[in-house]
Amino acid sequence: MLLSQQGSINASEIFADSHIHFNWDHRMETSSEEVVEILKQHNVGLTIVAGTPSELALELREKGGDWIIPFFSPYIHELGKRDWYRDEKVVKMAEQGLMNGHYHGIGEVHFMNGFKPKTNNRIFLQLIKLSEKYDVPMLIHIDSGNEKTFQRLCQANPAVRMIFAHAGGNLRPTHIEKVLASCENVWIDFAARDPWRYDGISEEDHTLLPEWRKLVLKYPDRFITGTDPVWKVTRSSTWDSDDEGWTHYQQLYDYHWAWLNDLPVDVRKKISWQNMQTLLKR
Repeated sequence: MLLSQQGSINASEIFADSHIHFNWDHRMETSSEEVVEILKQHNVGLTIVAGTPSELALELREKGGDWIIPFFSPYIHELGKRDWYRDEKVVKMAEQGLMNGHYHGIGEVHFMNGFKPKTNNRIFLQLIKLSEKYDVPMLIHIDSGNEKTFQRLCQANPAVRMIFAHAGGNLRPTHIEKVLASCENVWIDFAARDPWRYDGISEEDHTLLPEWRKLVLKYPDRFITGTDPVWKVTRSSTWDSDDEGWTHYQQLYDYHWAWLNDLPVDVRKKISWQNMQTLLKR
């Protein structure tokens, strides 16, 4: 079935988009009002948003409503991804935002094995403690050759609900199964695992590869998915341009509905809606 047909089939089915961003370079291309309208047009009834700088997530909620769930991003200024792990203000701002109820989670926090920062960084460890203190989830992105770095984190912090962004990037189902089996506090996010970015989860017709499908059916309560409309990660993008990711929302949305539609109805509903409600305790 064609992607456009798949998307139209579910035009009336509510969707929880587990992973969106509204960053300064998005805002140059697409306003917060336009982002909210795009989400409404696609019947998104719940979404997690992280902003760079952090407060842009709050702007999106203000324009849209309480179905938009802002997470505190440690990237507190436009180039915050470069220095957040050395800045004590990050922890102070996170706690203030969680204490006053402005933010309902922490993340996305990025790591790449072999590069700074590492997951034992003192700022990150303090953010984990805040997540536990305020009982909010964390969205964590780790690019690595195996599951071990993330697995150490989730095993060391069993009281913290963790989202493993992008199913670990290029990790395989065998890696992810080890995480699921050892950490009951983890949800696996399939955002950005599409043909234009990470890929790796689907056949040519965009249905799940057999090994991914088998894992999803084994752990139907532990997977969520979203669009992650960030486009400057593609080879053709340039870092000095605005991010046109929100103009690609339809194709990202359609891709995820293609593999969702191939699942049993009860599993599809869990991944597209119910599991995120459980994760967020709604």
